[in-house]
Amino acid sequence: MGAITKKGYTMPTIDTLVKDMEDTILGLKGWDHIVGLKMGDSIAKTAFQRFSKPQKPRKYLSFSSIGSPCQRKLWYKINDTEAAKPLSAADLLKFFYGDMIEELVLSIVKVSGHEVTGEQDRMYIGSMAGHRDAVIDGMTVDVKSASPYSFKKFAEGNLREDDPFGYISQLSSYVYAAKDDPLVTNKTHGAFLVVDKVNGTICLDVYDFSKELEQKEKEIKTAKKMVKGKIPDRPFKPVPVSESSPNTKLPKTCTFCDFKKKCWPEARKFVYSNYDSYLIDVVKKPNVPEDLTYNEQKEV
Repeated sequence: MGAITKKGYTMPTIDTLVKDMEDTILGLKGWDHIVGLKMGDSIAKTAFQRFSKPQKPRKYLSFSSIGSPCQRKLWYKINDTEAAKPLSAADLLKFFYGDMIEELVLSIVKVSGHEVTGEQDRMYIGSMAGHRDAVIDGMTVDVKSASPYSFKKFAEGNLREDDPFGYISQLSSYVYAAKDDPLVTNKTHGAFLVVDKVNGTICLDVYDFSKELEQKEKEIKTAKKMVKGKIPDRPFKPVPVSESSPNTKLPKTCTFCDFKKKCWPEARKFVYSNYDSYLIDVVKKPNVPEDLTYNEQKEV
């Protein structure tokens, strides 16, 4: 991509976005006081939305949910919403932390000279909806903050091979929904603008969604039909704890699921120093504490 001219001004294009953002962070492009004030106001409004009243589970299909690799999870979300693990204070603070990073990132993008439009626009595909993050230089962009482990997938362009949260489906849905949106000039591609929330590194992970766009209407119809039917079987099986261990545990996708207690009532929670493990077959009990409270409150 080359630079484009708009009203006599040469506009940067998205291929220089990360470098331009880094220059802004280094103080090489100055700072826009008005952009900073708007950022603070947006963060304040988001805090009000997050913390002014208890958050209720969302009992509807959206762009962010249909891409789940587990149809059973999606079925629970619509038909047994109350079975989800309640959001903790830590969960809600983590979400707000992501909101703040998104506002900061988009503010840096603006000061860097790139065109930012369509922020938080509500997009539709039929009756299904979602709020996109932004359109940057004519491309649909989703802003993410990620752990170093997750950031590596974006930095290396490997999200399609390991996408437990359905991000590819989500972003391609926003691209599809914008097919008639004049703000979006690139109708086939979308990008993840990602910040490593530990190391502060930034990357732009661009995808061609041509194949996903061809199947988008079918994907949505299939999801709507599925949640109206009987509960799907569990798509994942327990995996070995290690090559030498006789025990099995929930796979990673299930470990992060809000419905794991309902779906796997036989699971037992063991607390390691820096993570929790949910075991299914306990042939040899681990030499770490077991959370007996978790097991006493298992769903039936």
